[in-house]
Amino acid sequence: MPTLSLFNQALKMNAPPNSVKIFLQDGVVLDTLEWLTIKRYADRYGLKMNTVTNWISRGIIPVDCVVTIHELNDMRLIKNQPYR
Repeated sequence: MPTLSLFNQALKMNAPPNSVKIFLQDGVVLDTLEWLTIKRYADRYGLKMNTVTNWISRGIIPVDCVVTIHELNDMRLIKNQPYR
């Protein structure tokens, strides 16, 4: 089972075109080029983390564009696309 530290190490190796695939227990595969943590999303689009979190709770970022990974301490990933 992946750990949070292994996931963070994989994210630090941020050299495109390489990407890290995350395999979840329910068979879903997430690619780190397509899905970002809230922190990385905020950094990439010049936003505050609080703004991104508020967008998630208010529905500006659609529910199908947010994934919660329970195996990684309920980490939330956001689909890498601009929402506003």
